[in-house]
Amino acid sequence: MSARIAALLLEPFALWHAEREHGLDLPLAVTDAGRVRHASAAARAGGVQPGMRVSGALSRVPELHAVPLSAPALEAAWAEVCAGLPAYSPRLEVGGVGRALLTLTPAGAAELASALHARVGLADTRELALLAALGAEAGYVRAVADPAAFRRSLPLEALRGVGLSAELHARLTWLGVGTVGELLRWSKAQQAAYLGAEWAVLKPYLHGANSGGVGRARLPAEVRVARQFDDPLFEPRDLSAAAQALCPALLEALAGRSPQRLTVRAGVAGLTLSATRTVKEDLRAPGVLHRAVLRALDDANAAHLGVEALEVVLSGLDRLGGQNDLWSRAAARDAAELAERRFPGVMRQVQWLDPFSVAAGTAYRWVSALTRDAPAPAPVASVRRAPVTVRA
Repeated sequence: MSARIAALLLEPFALWHAEREHGLDLPLAVTDAGRVRHASAAARAGGVQPGMRVSGALSRVPELHAVPLSAPALEAAWAEVCAGLPAYSPRLEVGGVGRALLTLTPAGAAELASALHARVGLADTRELALLAALGAEAGYVRAVADPAAFRRSLPLEALRGVGLSAELHARLTWLGVGTVGELLRWSKAQQAAYLGAEWAVLKPYLHGANSGGVGRARLPAEVRVARQFDDPLFEPRDLSAAAQALCPALLEALAGRSPQRLTVRAGVAGLTLSATRTVKEDLRAPGVLHRAVLRALDDANAAHLGVEALEVVLSGLDRLGGQNDLWSRAAARDAAELAERRFPGVMRQVQWLDPFSVAAGTAYRWVSALTRDAPAPAPVASVRRAPVTVRA
């Protein structure tokens, strides 16, 4: 069968990642600043709702597994998901965290949805594919055969995922608009007047658009180095030596680039414990990189269990630039020497002696800009003379 545009949704990605790590059937809650950000189906069945305090959620579901929100870990997990998507299709466009567009056959879309337990929409346009994914169930594919019939039956809530605000959604619901088909009964002028600034964003999803296909996959580069150990490592000095042994290969692979994230994965008794840190230092120095790896390994809390394998991933690679002068140092020096030969004494600068002194002679002095030590005459200030009035 021919390939169509497929929209992949793993939203909310924080909850998807937590369920991927701990299990789909557990009552899970992603927490942030002491409150529940996302709750799994099992947790919601017990009365846990987003926005409530973690203490209140635990009182309702004592076996609730709370997972703190970690932005660096989510970015690293999403990068890992994106790295595996080209195996399904050579055409891939990555949107925000948890969203991607591919070109897949129905069989390939079903395989992807099952493998990632994701919502997948399949259609002939990007907009319809995304709307179909928003209305699909996790682990299944929703294909669009008749675009007009699909839009008519689509719940209005699906537009929340493509730009409809909560305020406008509530107002439309008060007016009795429950599906996209009921909204399409309005004229375009009425839709534009009522939706206001959101009309430009929602128009392609309501009336279709020729937004083209999906481009080829362009994934960000990353550096990955791994080592296996004959015996589990427990002692800090052994782990420090193991981390230091990885640094030369990492620096060679970086080739002068600077990473944004550092991920450490430690193999422990058949399991993998990982930790991700956002890089705030320049890791292109061996000592700085070594310390960063050890800090991330400490976050993984795997040393007391015995580390059997160690992998370090540096992602978000950028080549840092520098702001250079108009001339290079040699060229600037040659230009200054030429100016000094042609106009002796003109190349001068201020050397501060005592910035707090009120006397000009003791506060600073003029020196030669070339030697920086020989005294130079002060620049002559231009004198503006008052005009002379001649009377007859």
